[in-house]
Amino acid sequence: MKTKLLSGFALILFAGSLVCTWFILLPYLERTSFENQYSEIMRKLNSAETKTNVRSWFEGDHNITELYEWVHEKLEFVPLNETFERNTDPAEILESGKGRCEEFSILYVAVCLAHSYQSRIIVAIDTNNPRKLIGQHVWAEVKLDVWVHVDPSDRVWNEPYRYETWSWGKYIGSTVEIYAFEEGKCEDITSNYKH
Repeated sequence: MKTKLLSGFALILFAGSLVCTWFILLPYLERTSFENQYSEIMRKLNSAETKTNVRSWFEGDHNITELYEWVHEKLEFVPLNETFERNTDPAEILESGKGRCEEFSILYVAVCLAHSYQSRIIVAIDTNNPRKLIGQHVWAEVKLDVWVHVDPSDRVWNEPYRYETWSWGKYIGSTVEIYAFEEGKCEDITSNYKH
C-alpha cells in the first residue's frame, strides 16, 4: 500500500513538473516564433532577388524622403474595422495597394534597402501574456549617422517618444518591449523609445 502511494505521488510530481516545464517553455517558443517571423521578413527584404525586383520599380536614384512619399502614393491605409489580405512580401503589398502599419513599414524598408539605405523594421509587442505576444505597432528606422525613427503609416519622422502617449505606450519598458530587426539580428531597443 505504501509503495502504491509513493508511486502515485511520484507520478503526480512527474506530471506536475511536465506542466511547469510546458508553461516555462511556452513563452520562449512564442517569443522565438515572433523573432523568427520578423527575422525571416528581413532576410527576404535583404535578398538580392528582392532588392533587384524592388529596384526595378524605380527609374534613377531616390532619397529616403522621396521613397517615403512614394510609399504613401502607392498604399491606402485600411481602417481597423475593415478586413483585407495581409502581406509581408513587398511586391504583394504594392500589388494590393492596401495596408496598415506593418505593410507600410515593410514596403518602406524594402524600397530603402533596394536603394542601398540601411533600414530596419521596428516592432512593439505587449508581453503581458507570455503565451501570446501581442503586436502593438510596427514602424521603421533608417540609418543616417544614427538610427532615425520613421513611422510610414502615420507619416511621422524622428519622434521616437510619440508612442508614450498611445494607450499601450505607458507600458513601454514594463510589459511593452520594442525590437529592431535587421538581417540576422534582433535587438531590444525599448530604451530608445522611453524618456
